[in-house]
Amino acid sequence: MVDEYFGNGKIKESREIFDDLDVERVFLVHGESSFSLSGVEEKVERIKDELGLEIVEFTDFSSNPKVEEVKEGVSLFDEKDNDIVMAVGGGSSIDVAKMINLFSVQKSEPEEYILGRKDIENGGLPLLAVPTTAGTGSEATHFAVVYVDGEKYSVAHDSILPDYVILDPELTLTLPEYQTACTGMDALCQAIESYWSVNSTSKSKEYAKKAIDMILDNIVRVVENTDDLEAREEMLRGANFSGKAINISKTTAAHACSYVITSKCGIPHGHAVAIMMKEYLRYNGTNFDKVVDERGVDYLRKTMDELYLILDCSGSQEASKFFERLMGNVGLEAYLGDICKDLTEEEFLEGVNVNRLSNNPISLEKKELKNIFRRIQTNE
Repeated sequence: MVDEYFGNGKIKESREIFDDLDVERVFLVHGESSFSLSGVEEKVERIKDELGLEIVEFTDFSSNPKVEEVKEGVSLFDEKDNDIVMAVGGGSSIDVAKMINLFSVQKSEPEEYILGRKDIENGGLPLLAVPTTAGTGSEATHFAVVYVDGEKYSVAHDSILPDYVILDPELTLTLPEYQTACTGMDALCQAIESYWSVNSTSKSKEYAKKAIDMILDNIVRVVENTDDLEAREEMLRGANFSGKAINISKTTAAHACSYVITSKCGIPHGHAVAIMMKEYLRYNGTNFDKVVDERGVDYLRKTMDELYLILDCSGSQEASKFFERLMGNVGLEAYLGDICKDLTEEEFLEGVNVNRLSNNPISLEKKELKNIFRRIQTNE
């Protein structure tokens, strides 16, 4: 059971968490700039002084965390006896903290577990997650992303799910417009994909619908006025519901095709997946002869109709156009050719994440992927 603290100024609740657990030493994982800009640094320093805590900080990781960076974190972690792991920042910070906490208590090297050669046997210390973006929902999932030799892997284990989560909207106020749009789109795409995933349940759909409603009501508003605290609150809550949704269902084809765009073009993940999403809103609603969801064609038709209704659209084509307009309204280019011409069709096909692709309710072969790659290039 995760203990969640939601509301303005709730970062102060970390004091009670530390006190209740008799914490003396905190292993703190955070991003370089977000930690200070969000205001968390000053607040954590105050709590540290009040409780007489020792804090060990780890910041040496990239936005797409590499296994080598995680291993450096484990080495630092092992130098002292820590009482709790605290993650502050976006999805990368939280994912790195999850993996350091997990791999520090395993007997073999992290690659053995990441590549599936060995099973995870032990859980780590209590983990406190404090997101400073409304995006990945990593604070609500039992997954973590890491790159090995340039290839993306997802580590999954029940013990990875944080024990404590602080959702403090005030900590997201300094997020710039573009990052606000990208992270918000990531959360929205996760929720949409969760709704149609072959792994969806009634509970994941409930979470996904809440996420979609909250994000659609607030994403344009918060990008236009990044100081709007009420909109920030709704976006943070929506991202959390999105994380809870994919924690059950996992993501699908839009995410599967987005990772190579980020790695080859340097486009932030949320922007990359949004570029793909407008195509899959159309594709998944018009190719029912290729249904692979075991619940069948009628079930998927009903699911897609429900989803289009949530989006206030009449069908697949309108939903795709709606999403394209939404991207424009938050300042994101909707076509890859407008911002990156370096990604080849061959690189795109080779970079698609097959595991995520298999969660899509409509099958995709090379022919369909080639067509989708062509469609994301330009609006001609």
